[in-house]
Amino acid sequence: MVCALARKNSARVSDCFCSSRKGWQRHATTYLSVSLKGKKVDLAVRRRNPERWRGIEARLGRESAIWLATVRSDGRPHLVPLWFIWLDGRIFVATSSYSQKFVNLYHNQNVSLALPDTECAIIIEGEAHVAAHQAVDTLANYFYDKYEWDFRYDDSDEFRLLEITPHKILVWGDGYDNEGSRVL
Repeated sequence: MVCALARKNSARVSDCFCSSRKGWQRHATTYLSVSLKGKKVDLAVRRRNPERWRGIEARLGRESAIWLATVRSDGRPHLVPLWFIWLDGRIFVATSSYSQKFVNLYHNQNVSLALPDTECAIIIEGEAHVAAHQAVDTLANYFYDKYEWDFRYDDSDEFRLLEITPHKILVWGDGYDNEGSRVL
């Protein structure tokens, strides 16, 4: 029904890119206003855009820092910048097991992440868990290649590798990525 409504009405395309945990679908969102039973309703229609997704993945692979928001047990937010690795549709961060962000994850595994660029925003909502032990060596190599830092030797008994599985990715803005192709 929504697709038929989209064809009948002039729709405007948002610069918003959403993804859901259902099959890790990649969609852009088109907004349109329609009249249903005499009432004006705004609908969001998602559509696939593989070129945009490739640009977003390339940018996530290039960026050096990401902001991570967690929630304390009393409900107050906690926000910190971190180094990260984007790999196979997931984000990996290394942190001390005594850090506030790690303690927060005991109470609530839901997180939000954002790149620091306000011209071309990427915001990710997801769930964080301690990464599988088998992944530590592989990811440590990725961290070393990107940052020349090996968290395994930096108070290694205290550091934990967190794996964040995105449930939603929102993107908007008018920026270009460093390769010159329009992402948004």
